[in-house]
Amino acid sequence: MNNAILRIDFGRLAVMLLPEMLRPPRIIALLGILVKPFAALLTTLTDFRTDKLQRLKYNGQVCKLEYCLNYRFGSRDNINDLTYPKRIRILDGTDSDGKPYIIYCREVNAVYDKPKQRGERNQIILNRRSVNNQRFYNFIVECPREYLSDKRGENIEKEFAAVVNTYKTQGKTWELRII
Repeated sequence: MNNAILRIDFGRLAVMLLPEMLRPPRIIALLGILVKPFAALLTTLTDFRTDKLQRLKYNGQVCKLEYCLNYRFGSRDNINDLTYPKRIRILDGTDSDGKPYIIYCREVNAVYDKPKQRGERNQIILNRRSVNNQRFYNFIVECPREYLSDKRGENIEKEFAAVVNTYKTQGKTWELRII
């Protein structure tokens, strides 16, 4: 739908609906005051429509979650600046620094320059205990602390988490890191 349709000058419309003999300046001023609630209502509805159209750009499959979070909670002025230091970022969380230790059944004269393939005989693969107990996330959301409180100073972490859970792909796990 074209946005120009919603640009209505209610004062002018009210004047144009009156016959010419009923258009003295006092009546025009009175009509201008009487139609102000309709103009305010139209402004509210237009803002609501714009917000809904913006939200409909996202879905769980094709979502640009980082753009969505920066638009919703971050700085809209710097939304396209990837070098902005206070930008909400989405990081890949699947990389682990806990590499498995591979223990070989060594012979006296054997030299092992690279690890054997998994499943080959005469080797035991042990992971660090911390790696086995650690929970790995599919992605990590880094957010500056200032974006997690609203203008009244209230904590909006639950709202932030609800937005991430709405737009992420089902089954993906994530972690919030406050920077």
